[in-house]
Amino acid sequence: MNGIHDLGGMDGFGSVAYPDTPETFDHRWEGETYATFVATLGNEIASIDEFRHSIERMPPAQYLDSSYYDRWTTAITRLLLENDVIDPETFVERTAALEAGEATVPEREEPGLLPELAAGVAASYESDAPAESSTFAVGDTVVVRNDHPDGHTRCPRYARRARGEIVADRGAHVLPDARAHGEDAAEPLYQVAFGGRELWGSDADGDLEVTIDLWESYLDPVDEVESTDD
Repeated sequence: MNGIHDLGGMDGFGSVAYPDTPETFDHRWEGETYATFVATLGNEIASIDEFRHSIERMPPAQYLDSSYYDRWTTAITRLLLENDVIDPETFVERTAALEAGEATVPEREEPGLLPELAAGVAASYESDAPAESSTFAVGDTVVVRNDHPDGHTRCPRYARRARGEIVADRGAHVLPDARAHGEDAAEPLYQVAFGGRELWGSDADGDLEVTIDLWESYLDPVDEVESTDD
């Protein structure tokens, strides 16, 4: 989907700020958010693609005004509510109690649970699928489709309409665009190389090359596009 989350190629956000002493978490609540993420995916409540799409559904102003783990908190909360894991009224009451200092986050020590949850998270990231017949081969020139899907996609906006060359066939993988919406589908996945000027224009470094992993439905043969243009 088109949204503020797809920042690749955008200007005006300034340089990336790096902390002098990077820590895994700056605040305790961030670690608690990560633990909730592990529990959500580890218990198969949602897939990694559903999680990403939940973040993408944040209003643009809220997204830009939120920190990294703020976005995670919003996304996980939405998934837990949508999947009936938590009751909306109980959620509101519990949140109010926490804000008023009348409740605390419960502690739980169960060391044997972590490997099980970690395995569930790893399975959520797993995307290998049975072999599919590939339309393209290494060396083929392709064009990224100028699609504007309403739902989730892993095709970056800055690559649309760009011409590139297939440099590797990754085999069949689960299509994130489908899994984000609870559908089971797989397609061939390719590594596609693009010249910097193809993506960024004549002012880009002529020696720059960018490679992107793209599913087959994101791509068209270059000769098909040229015949349509004619």
